[in-house]
Amino acid sequence: MLNIGKFNISLVNDLLGVKRDPSVVYPNISKPDWDQYKSFAQNQDGTIQSTWRGYLLQTDNKNILIDTGMGPGPYEHTKEGGQFINNLSKLSLSPEDINYVYITHTHGDHIGWNINWDSGKPVLTFPNAKYLVSKFDFDYYSKNTNEDFEKQIIPLKQLGALELIEGSKEIAKNVFSLPTNGHTPGHQCLYLETNVKEKIVITGDLFHNEAQINEQFWCPIFDWNTVMSTISRVGLLNSAYKKDWIICTGHLSDDKAIGRIKSNDKGFFWDPI
Repeated sequence: MLNIGKFNISLVNDLLGVKRDPSVVYPNISKPDWDQYKSFAQNQDGTIQSTWRGYLLQTDNKNILIDTGMGPGPYEHTKEGGQFINNLSKLSLSPEDINYVYITHTHGDHIGWNINWDSGKPVLTFPNAKYLVSKFDFDYYSKNTNEDFEKQIIPLKQLGALELIEGSKEIAKNVFSLPTNGHTPGHQCLYLETNVKEKIVITGDLFHNEAQINEQFWCPIFDWNTVMSTISRVGLLNSAYKKDWIICTGHLSDDKAIGRIKSNDKGFFWDPI
């Protein structure tokens, strides 16, 4: 948990994702280019792996979820189902306690617990929450749809829980949406102003792997528009470095999930806190 000023931020993990060969996720990056990062940015078997998670932000008596993980499963790579709701309960909260669900983008591993399906009918997992979704993502994937979007986003509108947002919108006092388009058409981070100098940014999928802290031009196959995603990544990560912002990452392991960007003679590196 991170406690700064009036903000309390907790990890809400869902599950460990699939192990993948780096060359599949980053097809334009050669194996030798990974050498200086493999000791900390890869598993011992050479694969890379993401943690599927969300965050809980508590501020001004509001409970705000940032993303909702992959969902209950089942999954091919593990017998264990998604643990998002169980891990939320360990923070002494029930789904009914959530006021807002802020979606950084509408890929399946960030929206999986939005909706429960009961006898073919959609039911809000967080029945008292407004679900905040980028209008750009909603418009694009409504026309270029997929199963995750149809099951976990479209019903939000039908159930009256959807709020579409554009640009920089204040979600709660000193909590703002921050457009970082590219990974998806409407990818957005969440930006917290703790005081005049110190800021916190919850990054969604601005980057996926620790190597990208230094290799900011590396793009995974998941990026919708690599030019836009690179501009967003380079811009935000360099601002975070120069201004010593705290970054809450979307997919790094628990021991590295929150940290700052530092530099040495080899370039930028990740400094967990």
